[in-house]
Amino acid sequence: MIRFDHFSLALGKGALFALLLPGDRQEEIDFPPDTAFVLGWYNVENLFDTEDDPLTRDEEFTPEGTRSYHAGLYRLKVQKVAKALGQMLSEAEVDAFGLCEVENARVLDDLIMCAPLNRWNWFRVHREGPDPRGIDVAVFYRTDRVEVRNVDWLSVPLPEGRVSREAVLLTLVRRTGQRDTVRTGWLHLPSQRSGSGSSRAEVWNAMQTRAPGIEVWLGDVNEGPGWALDAAVSQAGFRHFALSGRGTYFYRNAWSWLDRGWNTTDWQASANPVVRPWMGNGEREAPTGVAPPWRTWQGEKWIGGPSDHYPILVKITRR
Repeated sequence: MIRFDHFSLALGKGALFALLLPGDRQEEIDFPPDTAFVLGWYNVENLFDTEDDPLTRDEEFTPEGTRSYHAGLYRLKVQKVAKALGQMLSEAEVDAFGLCEVENARVLDDLIMCAPLNRWNWFRVHREGPDPRGIDVAVFYRTDRVEVRNVDWLSVPLPEGRVSREAVLLTLVRRTGQRDTVRTGWLHLPSQRSGSGSSRAEVWNAMQTRAPGIEVWLGDVNEGPGWALDAAVSQAGFRHFALSGRGTYFYRNAWSWLDRGWNTTDWQASANPVVRPWMGNGEREAPTGVAPPWRTWQGEKWIGGPSDHYPILVKITRR
């Protein structure tokens, strides 16, 4: 893994940005561009390069590692994630989208330069975080549609003595039509294998206490609706996104909305999964007729799909 030195720009300390050339736009669905922010989110399931970083536990994602992960598999992974994101971006004029489980700036650059993503004009916001495996949250935004201001990163202590993965905090300012702003938090909460059943609620409570100005939180929250996290969100006065579809993740024959979010009462938001047959594993789940996501790995075995999650599109409008 290649690490990059952090540097400061006007948008915030520690940010890494990459500008890509503009290009053609794909067919869009009818999201009003001047009255709504349109956001995307995708857990890209272990987007690692093939190089060993001595500072993180990424040895399994090397040619000599337990997954025998070589340059050919890396190229396939990048291409399939890019295709899935291209599908998401073809369905709406997306202002910004977030990713999680990305290893470093190199994989982000390789991804965004891959067709069809190189048809749009993007900046990225990312820095190396504290996760022991080296996986981070990153955000891309359309420079012709929005400005980004007041970038910050936030992690909080975990009970086991480590710190959480960093959330990316930033303000989006609309460039076109009715000028508006929204303060957003993009996050990847602890997995269900980490800590107690209330650990995600505890981490998010600590984050929102330290970042009181966030109006919209979204990401992989690693918990379906109706659990402890939702109770904490409601108690803090936030509204849950209206969810359409069965979910973004399929485990033990059940769908779940692991990728979602919530907003303050000044906003209303709806989220939809981006699902196409080629993004599924080909085995349609009988009650819904929808195939579960085509995952990249089954344990340490290469399966070859883009991710074990589906992406989502989120439309947020001011009340």
